Amino acid sequence: MEYKKLSHCVYHCQYHLVLPTKYRRQIFNEGIAQYLKLKLEEIKKYYPELSFETFNHDKDHIHLLVSIPPKMSVGSVVRIIKANTSRHVKQKFPALKKVYWGTDGIWSEGYFVSTTGI
Repeated sequence: MEYKKLSHCVYHCQYHLVLPTKYRRQIFNEGIAQYLKLKLEEIKKYYPELSFETFNHDKDHIHLLVSIPPKMSVGSVVRIIKANTSRHVKQKFPALKKVYWGTDGIWSEGYFVSTTGI
C-alpha cells in the first residue's frame, strides 16, 4: 500500500469502478480494450493525481481500480473517463458507428463504485 501526498493531506483512496457500455452491447475485444488502456494513460497526462492501478474488461463493461485524491469526486472522475474515451474509441473503430448510430457515447449513464480499504 502506498500513501499519496497533496499539499495539505496524505491519503489512500482507491475505488473499484465498473463502467458498462450503452445498451450493454458487447463491443470490447482485445484491440478495443488495448486502445482504451492507451486513452486512460493519456488522461493521466492531464490529471496526474489520478492513478489507474488495474484495468480489466468483459465484452460489455470494464473494471478499473482507480486512486482518486480527496479533492475530486468519484462522479467527476467517471465523467472525465467517459468523455475522454468515448469519442476517440468511436473514431478509431468505425464499426462502432453502426452499433451506436445517432450518438457520440458508448457508455451507459450509470456506473458501479465501491471503495477498497485498509
